[in-house]
Amino acid sequence: AMPPYHSKFNGQALPNVCGCSLLPLVTRYRGPAPTPAETEAAGFEDIVDEAIKGFRWNILFRNFEVLGGADRVLVYLTLWIQKCLTVASQANGPEDASRQLEQMASEELPGPGDKQFVLQPLFSEGTPQDLQTSKAYFKQLRLETLERLMRVLYSEGKPNKWWFQFSKRKFMNIAF
Repeated sequence: AMPPYHSKFNGQALPNVCGCSLLPLVTRYRGPAPTPAETEAAGFEDIVDEAIKGFRWNILFRNFEVLGGADRVLVYLTLWIQKCLTVASQANGPEDASRQLEQMASEELPGPGDKQFVLQPLFSEGTPQDLQTSKAYFKQLRLETLERLMRVLYSEGKPNKWWFQFSKRKFMNIAF
């Protein structure tokens, strides 16, 4: 059987907060993610690209071995994409889905250090500053992922059935 998709950023020397890598991100949203060097920005595939590309494969796995700090981000984004699909599948079309999800993405959601954070066992404790940075980072990632995901979920303005069929699946048997 084919293994799950792991991030190509695992093992790279990158800043780390609460056990997850602060990965370079192509985004207009403000936050702690580093910006990729301009030279690579043109064809640069970031963690959001990886998460969207790997989603429909990884969602089929109950077990996922975390191989590094980038995989922790990948797991987080896979669960976020899953949550987006669940909300979008119950919304009244793309505008309603977008409105609900943008609101949710912008909220202060549980993160490392919070009891309610479902992925807490995967993450390490950190200083109050680290916890704050990780929450800001995840918010930045949620917003960027949502923006790119909406283009995929509603290509040509219609719901993409191929994507929406995954709205009831659970990754690693957990959900946000």
